[in-house]
Amino acid sequence: MQAPPPCLLLTRPQQDAQRFADQARAEGWAGDILISPLLEIILYPPPEADLAHARSLVLTSQHGVAALVGATLRRDWPVWAVGPRTAQAARAAGFAQVHEAGGDAAALLRDLVQNPPPPPVLHLRGAHVATDIAQVLQGKGQQAEGIVVYAQRPSALSPAALARLEAGGDVVLPVFSPRSAQLLAKALAGVSHAQTRLYPVAISAAAAAPLDGLGLMPCQIATQPDMPAMCAALAATQAKLEPWAKPR
Repeated sequence: MQAPPPCLLLTRPQQDAQRFADQARAEGWAGDILISPLLEIILYPPPEADLAHARSLVLTSQHGVAALVGATLRRDWPVWAVGPRTAQAARAAGFAQVHEAGGDAAALLRDLVQNPPPPPVLHLRGAHVATDIAQVLQGKGQQAEGIVVYAQRPSALSPAALARLEAGGDVVLPVFSPRSAQLLAKALAGVSHAQTRLYPVAISAAAAAPLDGLGLMPCQIATQPDMPAMCAALAATQAKLEPWAKPR
């Protein structure tokens, strides 16, 4: 029985997954694409009173931008964004002063430490973060705090995703954060995927780590924590697929 064609299984929240799916298609992925989010975004727009004292805002996700837009009509704060996608969302929302960092928390912190923004600094963050930006800034002597404005609620893989993982052939699994990789690892532990070659693609070494020891194919790690590098890593993974199954 012939194995199914290669599949790109995307487990990001729905809008993020669809955006990456469109970008992957544009960059040359011609195999199947299946979206099965492992996280659902819940926004908690903060009371305006919680924002009033801030003179600078730090945003590490488009979800933080969405929560902010739902909380206030003010657009006069200078914004420090973690990377191009978040910066683009902030500009589209009407913020004129947007500082764009290199795409991850380390690059953002370098900018914030080397060129401290006007205090107090307020980080609009998710309920789960790999790096507590405000805590690090406090340790550097800056006046900073963080407030939770969105949460990422875990979801189960869809029946279609479970079936595809068990069907054989090649499945490519992009992961964009340590937490999403942890959820994926937990989901894979309950799936009989012995007949399927699973190719992880990670945005960073930290995001790749939870998938170690699961019997997957070697992980392709992006050279930079951004979308162009993830697309390049996906292309490199595509080139490793069995020749008869390459989606070209």
